[in-house]
Amino acid sequence: MAANGHGGEVQKHGHGHGQPSLISTLLRLFAGLKNLGIAGYFLEAVLELMHTSKRAHHKLHILNKPWVHLAAILMVLTGHLAEHVHQEEENQHQEARIAALEASVAQLKAVKKSQ
Repeated sequence: MAANGHGGEVQKHGHGHGQPSLISTLLRLFAGLKNLGIAGYFLEAVLELMHTSKRAHHKLHILNKPWVHLAAILMVLTGHLAEHVHQEEENQHQEARIAALEASVAQLKAVKKSQ
């Protein structure tokens, strides 16, 4: 357990009283879509298979629609954007944690110097 009594995690304080804001909730939901890009790549692979295999073209002809191609592209783009948002969120958490650790190290050095 850390010196602040919270297991080493940085605790946010503010006017929300522990409730996340609407923007942070929406960003968290959007970051959860990061795996959507993988599904988009899979759909693109299936669409390419339809172009190279006559059998796949006949069995999967229902997918040979312009909106399916557009959906695959949008899934990949959304997945990339969501991964970027998720990475930024992780970076902010790491920066806050590093700042808290640097502050505690500075405090320990000050206590050690005074002894």
